[in-house]
Amino acid sequence: MSKKKEKQNTTHDRNSALTTYIRIGIIALAILLQLGIMMFTTYFLRANAAPLYVALDILAMVTVFSLINRHDSSAYRLAWIVVVLMTPIVGMALYWLWGRVDFNKKEKGALNTAFENGFMKLPVNKPQLNQFTARYPNDAPYVHSLAKAQYPLYTDTAAQYFPIGEEYFERLIGDMERAERFIFIEYFIVATGQLWNRVHELLLRKIRQGVEVRLLYDDVGCFFKIPDKFDKKLEAEGFKVAVFSPAHRFVSSFYLNYRNHEKIVVIDGQVGYAGGVNLADEYVNIDSKLGHWKDVGIRMEGSAVRSLSVIFFQMWNIATRNQEGDYSDYLIEKPVEAKGYFQPYADGPYNNPKNPALDLIRQAAGGARQYLWLTTPYLVIDQELSSTLCLAARGGVDVRICTPAICDHWYVGLVNRHNYRHLVKNGVQIYEYTPGFIHGKLMLWDDRCATVGSVNLDFRSLFLHYENGVLICDAPVVADIRRDIEKTMEVSHRITMDDIQSRPWWQKVLAPVFNLFSPLM
Repeated sequence: MSKKKEKQNTTHDRNSALTTYIRIGIIALAILLQLGIMMFTTYFLRANAAPLYVALDILAMVTVFSLINRHDSSAYRLAWIVVVLMTPIVGMALYWLWGRVDFNKKEKGALNTAFENGFMKLPVNKPQLNQFTARYPNDAPYVHSLAKAQYPLYTDTAAQYFPIGEEYFERLIGDMERAERFIFIEYFIVATGQLWNRVHELLLRKIRQGVEVRLLYDDVGCFFKIPDKFDKKLEAEGFKVAVFSPAHRFVSSFYLNYRNHEKIVVIDGQVGYAGGVNLADEYVNIDSKLGHWKDVGIRMEGSAVRSLSVIFFQMWNIATRNQEGDYSDYLIEKPVEAKGYFQPYADGPYNNPKNPALDLIRQAAGGARQYLWLTTPYLVIDQELSSTLCLAARGGVDVRICTPAICDHWYVGLVNRHNYRHLVKNGVQIYEYTPGFIHGKLMLWDDRCATVGSVNLDFRSLFLHYENGVLICDAPVVADIRRDIEKTMEVSHRITMDDIQSRPWWQKVLAPVFNLFSPLM
């Protein structure tokens, strides 16, 4: 191994460890601060300590009542209630700073402008909806639900499915080589390394050829993965760069929770990519510390790419504070004759409490007749969604969920396995991907419909992050997705109740605690 590669590996390890240490450090600091406040009020305020505690209790109860009356996930509310009641001063401060899930008038105005300007540029596509409803009445609720969220249904789109990140990037790089007008790239994570060096060199060459290159990434996702002033360096090279919610604005308009977890690439308005991959080495199995990194993606060519372009610009305008003018010239719709229906969609806190991605999962669980298969790196779900999946399984639907045997965070693994018991007990089959870490986010049901995208089965994806995906119906790639999931389960271990009951005692003790606070992780 070269010194350069050793340095990269060491940096990756340090960054991963540092992320964990920071999270633990914040919790420890909050506890210490609370203890310090208690000691201060007890020993220094003395006579005034009681009235102060009464006032704090009143404020804590006001916060709790505010939480109870929200329309968010019950598990999310419960976690914050426990934090506020255990540490009133610090808990309230953390909640009002990072825990609230609403927007003020100014924020709502900025978001409304960005999203509505985008939705106005999308077709209604009523003929496609009517055609689909007539052909597949049982599946109509899925497409109509997304259509009501202003995401059109398309035909005239060809697609290719990638069961592994290496294949995804090889095809993507080939498409970028052929770009003539523009390349739009949006990832949660962009990390320096071998893959970035290859892509960066290509993009520099395209810029010199006159191709417009835009890069949008999330600042928290890239916090320890790129050098300082990364965006400024790229801008000096000719890139257009937008950083979503920079870290120094944690306490400003979009807050720590509202991250951009979307993954989109659009080339010349004719080719679009979506899926679970990020622009980092581990996604193509370069120096993966978690065994084989299993991720997936989809390439679309044709009419449906228009929605991916609009979703990209919606997030671009949020990141740049609506600096973009009319971007209609970038919405180049070029139909491709092919079988199937495609419906790209996005999700995020702007939609709460209406969550297109979560609604789609619930509808699939309720509408599946034969089977419902899912893959996800994180199985951090509330009781409501767990019960929905269990109800489908008890009704005779073959419900399977594939998760990683090797998790990227040990405490997430604890929560994943804590949630197995109720699911397995009610007939849901759980598989752990033994070769390593499965990061692909898939949902497939009844050989008819599937979703590919960035949405994890966890609270952050379903309630707090901006996400995107594609609903696919009656297209050849649905069969490709089925074959991939079948191959994945062949090399996975099916979890039994014996596996669950034989966990070490410390896992059984810690898992319920971490599960309680999992919506905040």
